[in-house]
Amino acid sequence: MGGCKADETKNWAEVFDPITQTWESLHDPGPSLLRSSLIKTIYGREGKAYVSNTENTNYFYDPKELRWGVAKVALNVERMCDIANVLYAFDDKNYFSWYDTKREEWRMVKGLQILVRNCCDSVIDIANYGGKLLVLWEKKQPNKWYEKNIWSSVIALERRFGDEVCGIVEWATIVLTVPRSYVFLRC
Repeated sequence: MGGCKADETKNWAEVFDPITQTWESLHDPGPSLLRSSLIKTIYGREGKAYVSNTENTNYFYDPKELRWGVAKVALNVERMCDIANVLYAFDDKNYFSWYDTKREEWRMVKGLQILVRNCCDSVIDIANYGGKLLVLWEKKQPNKWYEKNIWSSVIALERRFGDEVCGIVEWATIVLTVPRSYVFLRC
């Protein structure tokens, strides 16, 4: 999605069909919705594509109904994933959170304070890793401004007392050391 101006092309968003191995244009939301802003977050959940833009407006696309709509969930985060139909995020307040659909609010994942202190303002992304939370972050080397390390951690998530989610860090390791002149692409 994105990468063009509102009036530039109808191929503003495309979808890949793995069966036919072809790309098709996605139904255009129109310039008043998403095309005139920068996209902040895209993720899939329950058969729909959810999109958050830089104006902190949240939309979804339903491919079965071929329509766009306004999302109820506040998605004002850049790093987010879905694990077992629960949204998890790393937000601008530097903590891991999950979306409580009953209360319709983001709540903090308990037990990750040490991890947050080690990666607080340098989280690159989070992802679903076999039902666990995978975190990637950058850590600069002291006295080596030209080098950075990419770290990863896998976190088991546990529901406790019905309305609390706890994270247990299973492992953390350095993944890659690269000179700072290299560009790291999000994956």
